[in-house]
Amino acid sequence: MEPFRRPIEELPGDPRGLSLEYRQRQPLSGHEEPDGLDEWTVTAKVKRFWNRAAGGDIGSLTVLRLRQDERFSPHPWSGLEADADHFEAFQTVLGCYDLGKGGYRQVFRDTMASADGDLLVLTRIRLDPEWRGFGLGAVFASQALWTLADGCSAVAVDIRPPVVTDEGRRLTSAEWDRAIERLAAFSRSLGFRRRPRPLGHLLDPASEEARDAREEHRRRYDALVDAWCAVHPR
Repeated sequence: MEPFRRPIEELPGDPRGLSLEYRQRQPLSGHEEPDGLDEWTVTAKVKRFWNRAAGGDIGSLTVLRLRQDERFSPHPWSGLEADADHFEAFQTVLGCYDLGKGGYRQVFRDTMASADGDLLVLTRIRLDPEWRGFGLGAVFASQALWTLADGCSAVAVDIRPPVVTDEGRRLTSAEWDRAIERLAAFSRSLGFRRRPRPLGHLLDPASEEARDAREEHRRRYDALVDAWCAVHPR
């Protein structure tokens, strides 16, 4: 297990006070197509202790759940095409799903353990700067995705670095490339792998690799708690 990138003394709060809050949003419509699309926001929160300023909302993650269900339209995902906020996610979905034939592509069926479930698309993730460098982003994402991927055939990823830094400065080309590399490494640590074209990077929730990745991040969280307790004995 790799050591933390920052000294444990710089962790701003007790990791045992972390929790995840799940919130679902679904468009209200008289048409069937939007019924197949749910948006989930998972917020990472830390308990605010009396002797520390750190606390509250420290990060968030957004995923789209695209449901495969005979009760809904045979093309439940086509509504993404006209949504500016979800246009990039729509391109990711097209790699897995054939809107013309109304089903998963054959290459998807051949690659995933099951093609009978929903598709989850990770579109956005953030973690406040003071909490970075301890592996918490991956711990947070792993737990959230594992929870939301129940009943899914795959999880796709469509996240890109912000073009502006936390300080309001625009990223240079070199900084953008490094940010892309970090995101790629982050995705691999969660169990995402590049699949045959045009699928892109997918995580198979039914795979042993995905379960191993989840257990690895659980061990990292336990190691973080142990390290925190060692420098903050009661």
